[in-house]
Amino acid sequence: MTPEFKNSPLFQHPTPRESEHLSTTTAPQRPIWEIIVEIGTQIPEEEWAKVPNDASINYKHYLYGVPPQLL
Repeated sequence: MTPEFKNSPLFQHPTPRESEHLSTTTAPQRPIWEIIVEIGTQIPEEEWAKVPNDASINYKHYLYGVPPQLL
């Protein structure tokens, strides 16, 4: 490692004072699935009805336009 790189800001660790404001939250963290379920409950049923039921199989069709696989 070159001395220039060692002295660059990218290589420097934050001081304790700088890292105090880096924490994202002080609230207890929840599991990701609880957050996903909460977000999902905010979506109206008519919007869920528009989601294709074969998206996991035909994701390449929906993302890249390749011919879909028949179920």
